[in-house]
Amino acid sequence: MADRIAIARKYLEAQVAGNIAEAVALLADDVVMSNPMTGTTTGKAAAEAGMRNRPAGGGAGNITWREPVDADGAVKVVGDGSPFGPIRILVSFNDSDQISKVDVGLGS
Repeated sequence: MADRIAIARKYLEAQVAGNIAEAVALLADDVVMSNPMTGTTTGKAAAEAGMRNRPAGGGAGNITWREPVDADGAVKVVGDGSPFGPIRILVSFNDSDQISKVDVGLGS
């Protein structure tokens, strides 16, 4: 098993840097992306389209991300600085260590 915390960190860093191709390369073909602002999308192509079409900025520049931690086989990252309170990202993996689910929500 690969270091899933390192994979999640690489994915999030690519997202912050706007390197969509690098982020998409880490996703499983049947990835599920869930976000309270945009809803749920399924599939790598839909995830990539969502990343490419998201509004610039989006307030993410004000968020300070904590170190990723293991959360029962998934990886959890919490960000502080949002006007809505802490933002939680839970990254899950398939047996091939590809990202199979990204669940964004509020709270820690």
